[in-house]
Amino acid sequence: MQLVYILMVAVAILSMLSGIAVLFGSAKGKRGQAAAYLVACIAGAAWLISMEVFLTTPVGEEGRALAALNVMYISAATDVISLLLFVGWKRQIVTAGTIALVIIAAVLLTLIITNPSDYFGQIILSRTSNNTVVFADTWMPLAYAGLVSVASLGFIFAGWYEIKHAANKRARRGAQILFYGLLVAGAIAGTFDVVLPLLGNYSLIWIGPISTSLVIFAHFYATIRYRLLVLNSAWLKTLAYIILMSLAAIVYMVIFFVIFVALFKIPNPSAAVIILNFIMIVIVLLLLPVINEVMAYVRSLISVGHVDIAYVIKKLNKLENQKVKPNELASFLADHMHFQYIGLLINGRLYGSSSLPISADELSAITKLKSADNSIWQKIDRQDKELFDRLNLTAVAELRNAKGRPFGQILIGKPLGRSNFERRDLIQLEMVINLVATVLDSNKRIKA
Repeated sequence: MQLVYILMVAVAILSMLSGIAVLFGSAKGKRGQAAAYLVACIAGAAWLISMEVFLTTPVGEEGRALAALNVMYISAATDVISLLLFVGWKRQIVTAGTIALVIIAAVLLTLIITNPSDYFGQIILSRTSNNTVVFADTWMPLAYAGLVSVASLGFIFAGWYEIKHAANKRARRGAQILFYGLLVAGAIAGTFDVVLPLLGNYSLIWIGPISTSLVIFAHFYATIRYRLLVLNSAWLKTLAYIILMSLAAIVYMVIFFVIFVALFKIPNPSAAVIILNFIMIVIVLLLLPVINEVMAYVRSLISVGHVDIAYVIKKLNKLENQKVKPNELASFLADHMHFQYIGLLINGRLYGSSSLPISADELSAITKLKSADNSIWQKIDRQDKELFDRLNLTAVAELRNAKGRPFGQILIGKPLGRSNFERRDLIQLEMVINLVATVLDSNKRIKA
């Protein structure tokens, strides 16, 4: 059960974090609905934590067990009703039904708290952590089961209605994920947290809140995947990344547990093994952006004969509003565009990826080259071609600012791994050269 307890705590924390991200990331007009989502997330977390407290309560601590049970049943009802309100937000029938359920729940839960013996006939605490409850033979347990069932049916019908009346395809996809997820989670929670406990089996009640929380995570992913939630601030993006990566870590832990038990025939790995594995996978997942960046860099660098244009454009876009050294920019282009040489000729000065044996007069001659019609590429006549052949240069193009005025040139050496340019190479080069011009033009404005 150690893995189960760790997962319960982890899911509870992530549930609250996802609710916070949705609340602060939602548009002003949807803050009320997001607040209902946050309440559902907090209630789901309280449901899990109180359940763990009850299951781990030692013999002789009946007061602690009763308090945990009260919180558990309050949070479970709150979770289900809040999900109903969230799914059917701004629907009058849902609002009216939610108000009625809140009133009924408040009355019923008050009776449970003030008269616990009418609901919990007997609380049995075990030294083997198999704590259980025998319900009283009264109307109250059945009334609570009916309350939760009605709320569950309510959000299922509300979810189906939202699918049929979604404003666009993305909203429909998000509603479908939530609907089918709640449908499955409702069936699971109803089985393990309502039906089985009434029949005397209380050992698997943790399955219900975990399944519901996983649906909340699936919906959180859907809101990001289908742009139902726009995360503008950096901390919200970081929070969303942590939530999704930690969820992946939880899935990994479950797989690890199954394989560990199957291979070593040990029913319960030690807490140290479980915690160490969880920490290690979290670290790996958090380092994924760095790992992906390094892999993209290496892949772009070693793929001679093929340009990873997406990587080059991504890096140039990042440099647009930063101070950049022309020499370093030229070296980057030569390395990742796979040319023997790249030079940036600006204000009569040459910034190259490597040294180029060229005189001042020859530089002046290059600056006077004429441009081709409707193109950034410049014409190279027979006399200039001799110079370009000696310097192992293949082409030269203008660097133009935002107003279309030339402010420099880019000299391009021979391609590595190829003997000539293809049409695709020229298209890619023009795209990159225009971005380089934008970066250098922005850099001039930054210096100014």
